[in-house]
Amino acid sequence: MNIEQYVTYTVIITVLLVSPGPSVLLSINNGLNHGKKLAALGVLGNVAAFQLLLILSATSLGAVILTFSELLTFIKVIGAGYLCYLGIKVYSSSVPQLDTDSFQSSLHYQPWLIFKQALLVTSLNPKALIFVSALLPQFINPTVSLMPQVVMLCIISALIHFTIYFGYAALAEKVKLLVGEKGRGRFNKVSGVTFLIFGIVLGLSGSIT
Repeated sequence: MNIEQYVTYTVIITVLLVSPGPSVLLSINNGLNHGKKLAALGVLGNVAAFQLLLILSATSLGAVILTFSELLTFIKVIGAGYLCYLGIKVYSSSVPQLDTDSFQSSLHYQPWLIFKQALLVTSLNPKALIFVSALLPQFINPTVSLMPQVVMLCIISALIHFTIYFGYAALAEKVKLLVGEKGRGRFNKVSGVTFLIFGIVLGLSGSIT
């Protein structure tokens, strides 16, 4: 790719990732309730899942998956169900007391949970795979080696992805003292309802092929 193509790819990925969605909401929620250090693990889960989608779209596996509408529908249903489950869990969750010993004692299992939630939210979205599969070929030169091109595109997207999502989480951590415990509790309720809406909309959406 030439420099113009790299710039275009960077702009498209930035617009995609900065747009509100379940993964952005989860990053904000993690930053508000758990702080930016633990939220960073969730961001890594988002990044890892998105890189997997990029790699799939750059190989024949992505094309194979896209040819099976039943498989995409299955992924859609699982993804919608998980978003609804996450919505109920977030809505009913208590607000963590960040400065208490009880919260500190929970850190031994919390990191993996945060990473897993973010990984699943991103990877169980078939529309993301469809979008990436349509986008990536526009920036691949078939006359040169595939691997270096894919690696470069993955690095660019990973850096942008982490920067944007971690920025959301860090900003949320900054405002947690301003909103207080009641404010964080209200945000959990709003987040839970929003996750439910995302899940219902995904589940009721029509054909995704």
